Amino acid sequence: MTEADLETISPATLTRLYFANHFLLHKADHRKIIDVVDRICGLHSQLPSTPYLSLWNRIQDFKPEMLDHALYKEKSLVKTWVMRGTLHVFPSRDLPIYINALRRMWFEHHGRFMHRPEWPSLEKRKNLLYPKIQQALSQGPLTRKKLGEKVFLALKDKAEISIKIFSAWGGILKETAYLGLTVSAEPCGKEACFARLDKWLPKINLDKTDEATARRKLLLKYLHGYGPATAQDFACWSGLLTSEAKTTIQECLAEIKEIHVQGSREAYWLTKNDFEVLKKLNMEEKAPIRLLPKYDSYVLGHKDRTRIIRKELLQRVYRPVVGEVAATLLINGHIAGTWTHKKTSRKLTVAIEPFEQLDAETTTELHRTVEELGAYMNVEHAQIILNK
Repeated sequence: MTEADLETISPATLTRLYFANHFLLHKADHRKIIDVVDRICGLHSQLPSTPYLSLWNRIQDFKPEMLDHALYKEKSLVKTWVMRGTLHVFPSRDLPIYINALRRMWFEHHGRFMHRPEWPSLEKRKNLLYPKIQQALSQGPLTRKKLGEKVFLALKDKAEISIKIFSAWGGILKETAYLGLTVSAEPCGKEACFARLDKWLPKINLDKTDEATARRKLLLKYLHGYGPATAQDFACWSGLLTSEAKTTIQECLAEIKEIHVQGSREAYWLTKNDFEVLKKLNMEEKAPIRLLPKYDSYVLGHKDRTRIIRKELLQRVYRPVVGEVAATLLINGHIAGTWTHKKTSRKLTVAIEPFEQLDAETTTELHRTVEELGAYMNVEHAQIILNK
């Protein structure tokens, strides 16, 4: 197929479709939380506040207890480690897809820190630690500290092998998550808690989906929320190898279609069903300002991030040396600045650092958005500091 045979879209259309698909052009009804989380392939959750602020940007009249209810009462959502070894919240029904598509990559690549010579071997972990973890969680969820203490006591003379690997950044609990043994449970105060998967979500059967099928389903989900996208984009987002991403694309050609983006030589892909969405896209509609939290899914969806930010500005948002992705100001779907906030019991102060001077209309809308954020955070007063 030649370039002339492909449907062509502009970079502006690429950005607008992405912005709309992430429910940032129009917020969804509060009863559609599961649909929103499903469409964007999960809420990044490395920071406790991120999933809540991500939903505030996407759900009408969102309140924190709505997410808590879905996670810990209905259990229609689940939190665990998936893409790139990071915590995400996504629909519980899709756990077999995410785990089976990404498990092998964890053990072969992202989880290589578990191979340290001073740490117990994989065989020892499987034979000694996993059973003790499952036994310790048999009566209900535990904090990482209490779980580590129970395992330590249960191992008796072999207890030293457990000391170093119950770390705050995941450790062995990442491994048991990818094996489908554990998931995150409702926090105990400010401490993370963990539960056995078979007790937390007893109806979930991880064995019903094999790795190849799971990977194909994950690609289709990704393209539905992040497409048009390239094989490199899918690999970067998922943590898969680029060669595996390309293979998966070839396996899904009956359900996806290549599309050309003006100014790019890359092959972009979109699900065939989503071509209808392209036809209905209104490029003239004014896009609202959004204040996305650190690590929001919107800013981590692609290897090539120029659809949402100019290349020369990347280092002001993405700081790999310290492992940080800034909270961002979106104007017309593009990252136009960063922001931080301080909150007391009565006051919210939001410091905005725009990349360019804001006009009067944009500044007025930004003040209104910060007031809405203050109402969400239940403070009496919200103010902006514009760092020009």
